Amino acid sequence: MMPPPSSPSPSPSPSAVVTPGNINLKTTFTNIVILLPIVVASMAVPVLMHNRDTTSAIIRDVVAFATPRCAVIANGMFAGALVFVSMVDIPAVLPHLRRSQRILWWTTGRNFMVPLGIGSIMSSTTAALTYEQNATRAAWILAAGETLFVLLWTCFVMVRGAIIPLLDLRDAKDSAHGEMLERDLEVLVRRFEAAHNVRVFVQLAAFATIVAVALSPDMR
Repeated sequence: MMPPPSSPSPSPSPSAVVTPGNINLKTTFTNIVILLPIVVASMAVPVLMHNRDTTSAIIRDVVAFATPRCAVIANGMFAGALVFVSMVDIPAVLPHLRRSQRILWWTTGRNFMVPLGIGSIMSSTTAALTYEQNATRAAWILAAGETLFVLLWTCFVMVRGAIIPLLDLRDAKDSAHGEMLERDLEVLVRRFEAAHNVRVFVQLAAFATIVAVALSPDMR
């Protein structure tokens, strides 16, 4: 008795194919929920602090207490995520991923990091508006500028120089030039690591600046 013919496996739908341009809606929605309080505070504080005479003292005190601490949390999360990429993803994960997995790794990380970086910038800038002292304001603005540099560095330097070549590289197992592609992958991972180290250094400097301000007598 002949076994029944196996049915062909269904081809993936276009929505199931992961590409660098796709947006992970679930991850993006989660980021929006997490960062919504920071964004709302960032938009509300300039209005509250500008109208000091008409804003109650309680609201001003709450805003002055909450916004710098939100900035510390957001920048700490951003710096910690970048350090995790350096310490775990680059040495232990990225060199062993297939092309489709590298694309998923990048899009998922991007959809988490970009809102977090924007939230860090907005919260740091907002925190600067809650202080009268020029030196304290300058420190918060410096931290926001450093985080902005990280996002711009990623967009204009890393994407073209390291990320797109890394995502476009074919899998070594699917090619007759497997050894050459493995060497190319190693080179691209090292190039990504070198560019990524700039982001880590700058964002850690931003976080250190914020912690120094947070420990100052003005914050206590």
